[in-house]
Amino acid sequence: MRGREIVQIALLHGWADDGPGANHPYILKRAGRRPVPVRDRLENRFEAQGILKQLEIPKADWPEKCK
Repeated sequence: MRGREIVQIALLHGWADDGPGANHPYILKRAGRRPVPVRDRLENRFEAQGILKQLEIPKADWPEKCK
């Protein structure tokens, strides 16, 4: 899975992409929340699920391959 897919979902839920970090091309930020780094290539669906949970994205909006 690509990190860009998660970033697109997060943008729809009010998160903003703050640009690249050290090893992460995407740093998602939201007011009052801790920044969430997202790598370009995710290892497996469990890593993707962890990021989606940190972003508090409802499971109904998760990509089918992450459910």
